[in-house]
Amino acid sequence: MNSKSMPLSFARCLIRMQDGEQLNPSEVKSKNLLKRFCEDGIIQKRALGNRRSRYVCPNAEVLQNYLRVQNGILSLENYIAEFENDASDGVSSLGASKSTKTFRGKSLQGFFIKAINSEMRISGKIVQPEPQGIELFVHQPEHLQISKTALVVGIENPECFLKFEKLAHLFPQYELVIVLRYMSNSPNRWLQTISNNYLHFGDFDPAGLSIYIHEYRKHLHAHRCDFFIPPNIEKLISRYGLSDLYDQQIHLLENIDREQFPEIEKLLDILDTQKKGLEQERLLAI
Repeated sequence: MNSKSMPLSFARCLIRMQDGEQLNPSEVKSKNLLKRFCEDGIIQKRALGNRRSRYVCPNAEVLQNYLRVQNGILSLENYIAEFENDASDGVSSLGASKSTKTFRGKSLQGFFIKAINSEMRISGKIVQPEPQGIELFVHQPEHLQISKTALVVGIENPECFLKFEKLAHLFPQYELVIVLRYMSNSPNRWLQTISNNYLHFGDFDPAGLSIYIHEYRKHLHAHRCDFFIPPNIEKLISRYGLSDLYDQQIHLLENIDREQFPEIEKLLDILDTQKKGLEQERLLAI
């Protein structure tokens, strides 16, 4: 089956499951495709009791590899975007699904970055602070140099990146380098080439912890990699947390040996107790 024969509605369902959502059977219209993906172990049907069930993707990486091999799709995001483009003639859709020059998987080639009380250089030249309203995007991280004493903070949400000055008081270290992870898998590769400590500022829910574990912690030494947890996180989750974030994402933490990640054990216990999750941008309003 080639990439163009996959219906847009099914591709949209796949991307939702890839991102951790659990879908009701009625949401998936392409039953034959769904059956095949289930038979191949890519999608799982999980019983919820009372004759209810939902479909989940237990491993996003396995799904992505499967789509590459079986469908020639290297990026669901690109495939959907081109499919929805009224000017697309079909050839560009296939080309977008196979192109890795600009996108790889779910990512931009590069990332947004900013320094606070610190210095950055590109190929040895000092990077001057950008005017307000403009952010620096580095598409060749191999030419980027930062202070060896700076703490690198990885942020998932663009709003938190753009409004970081409202959150800076939560990070007492003087020198900070802030990196936006959203739509980019380049930061984790770049981090493996430097010696700076890394602090992951993600969502306080199963998906946020899964991203931290699989994209960062498993690739960086434990002594230099940590997950940011506000001291009042238990109260914040109790007051502002959402049950849906926990219910739809909890499967992402299955088969994780918690003893390997002691830095997130407290947060895991809080999530298990309260059965809620909290998105990081909620801290902007507190």
